[in-house]
Amino acid sequence: MATAEFHARVQQTQSDPVVPVRIFAPQEIAGLPRAEAEARLSALLSQVRVRSELILYGFSTLASYVDPPPREALQGYNTLVEISLPYTLHLPNGMPFELKFQQTGRATVIVRKVWTDLATGSNDAEICADDQLLYYGPARPLSPYVPQAPELGPWPHFTGTNVEIGKDTHGVFRYTQVRVFFDSALAGVGGVDTDERALDKAKETAMQIVNYLLDVYRYVTGAEHVERLPVMAVNRVYFADSNLVSEGVAIAGGVGSAIVNRSWREVQQIATMLRGGNEPDTHVLLLQSSRSALNRGQLVLAVVVAFQALEILLEVRLRTGYASQGLAEQQITEKLKRVYKTKDRLTILCREVTGQSVADDTAFWDSWLKDCNRVRNGIVHRNEPVTALRALRVVDLCELCMAKLSTLPFPK
Repeated sequence: MATAEFHARVQQTQSDPVVPVRIFAPQEIAGLPRAEAEARLSALLSQVRVRSELILYGFSTLASYVDPPPREALQGYNTLVEISLPYTLHLPNGMPFELKFQQTGRATVIVRKVWTDLATGSNDAEICADDQLLYYGPARPLSPYVPQAPELGPWPHFTGTNVEIGKDTHGVFRYTQVRVFFDSALAGVGGVDTDERALDKAKETAMQIVNYLLDVYRYVTGAEHVERLPVMAVNRVYFADSNLVSEGVAIAGGVGSAIVNRSWREVQQIATMLRGGNEPDTHVLLLQSSRSALNRGQLVLAVVVAFQALEILLEVRLRTGYASQGLAEQQITEKLKRVYKTKDRLTILCREVTGQSVADDTAFWDSWLKDCNRVRNGIVHRNEPVTALRALRVVDLCELCMAKLSTLPFPK
């Protein structure tokens, strides 16, 4: 559809700044009388805001059962947490798995595979063979109409019975609910504040147990797509001793006002890069991937990729600098092979090329050596454990080191 560009100004409230905007509207508006064109454009402008109106991260309720479930239904424990996973764990419905867990001493998990409405009518028999997989039949996928209606989404809109997507991480045709049973300390439960603390602690414990289950499942089955989850859909928490139940949903990232477009500056930058065939800087993409891994709870990956981003930027700057000094490519490669440790390249080689080093900032350098370089080496070479805070610190220091590196007088 042909469009015309119009310019206007938007102010959401009198206390907000006036924002210049571009309107990309049907070409026909340009040929209308001024008053009619302004009315059409005003109708379009009334649909936009200069800031997000809301963001919803979830909701929950607190209540008590009129008829509390018997303790036998809780496997003898005092706490139940129910979690929905975006994976299908191909384990028998209702089968209890007992486990040892550091925080609780022992716990039990029971899984249930759930068909979604895209697979209504699928079978639910629970059967295992000794040494091979079994499949439901008859499998009847119903493929989408072609062309597919855009409102059905970007993926092929299959439905059917007894079918599922291989390595599915979105629970399209089927997903798993996990019921986690354990004993928790419930001292003080009864007031609003203590209820929240008890609920948060129970959710945290249950998520750690479920991540342990996911690790073991992936290790045994080889299902590499079943990864740990930093955020989970906790549907229900029940404290039997207090007959207190909380049910609700949480939305990772939140549900808020939909973005119309990126800023015009960003749109133009994207267009310029694409037009010129310019490749994004590898170290920037890697750092973004590292922070994405942090958000997914993949802490080791986040640390490794952030450090890789730093190493790539450093080598690119050193190679460019040595080349400007007249060194041949082979000479540069040999020099980099001799001085291969990142900390030595940041000091010895950077000073050779620029006369300066990020280590000249001694406070930063001490932090980088202790909280970044040493931690990364321990994780990569000695399989040392890493917490979310330590991983975040490594990523932050890698980013800060790259920023400081970019201020050194390397030749362009």
